[in-house]
Parts: sequence; structure tokens; C-alpha cells
Amino acid sequence: MIFLDTNVIVSYAIETDTNHIKADRIMSEISSGKYGNLFISNFIFDESVTVIFVRSKNLITAIKAGENLKISTEILEVDKSVFEDAWKTFKNQKGTKFSFTDCTTIEVMRRNSIKVLATFDEDFLKVKEINVMGAE
Repeated sequence: MIFLDTNVIVSYAIETDTNHIKADRIMSEISSGKYGNLFISNFIFDESVTVIFVRSKNLITAIKAGENLKISTEILEVDKSVFEDAWKTFKNQKGTKFSFTDCTTIEVMRRNSIKVLATFDEDFLKVKEINVMGAE
């Protein structure tokens, strides 16, 4: 099982992004089935299609990315309980600069026993129970 972070999704969708080649390589490796099922959260879906739309200035590009995510990933819900635990994680972080969405990712991964995260965010390397693919 592997969880996708927004930055990998955006870099993959926008060919002019500085990390596009890296994201393409990561997505190819994920597509091989090496990591099993692919997951995102509803917060990651929201953030990804929004950022893709804003950066590309192209609704079609954002829609294609969203449709691909809906087909290829299982979208896990950030419910009230996850939201509250993520808020605690956000407030209590030390030595990291996690966004609130990052904190929801940590909590969703914990609750679903997902150990691998595809991200370019090096702060995730500081989370003991997460194996990071992409930021290393």
C-alpha cells in the first residue's frame, strides 16, 4: 500500500514542473504494482486538482488529473475523528513545517496502516512510521 502526496500528483500532471521527470519515474514504479494499492485522501484530492488548475491555468488538465485519481486510487475520507487528531498533530509539531493537510495525511496513513508515502516533502522523513519514496 502506498499513499500519494499532492506534490507528486501535481508534478506528474504538469509537464513543465521542475519535478515532473522525478514524478513520472515514481508513478511508473507505482504503476508496476510494486507497492500494491494506491491511496489518497479527500483532502489530497481537493488540494491536487486545485493546485493543478491554478498552476496550469487549464481546467481540462485539472479535470483529467482528477478523473485519473478517481479511477486509479482509493480515496480515504478525512472524517471528524481524523480531523481532530490531525489538528492535535498540527498544533504539537516540533522541528517540522507540516501543513494541516500534511497532518491529515499522517493520521489517515496511521489509521489505515499505510507505511509508504510518495512525496517530495523531506519533513516526512522525520515521521518514524512512514517510509518515504521520492524525498530521499
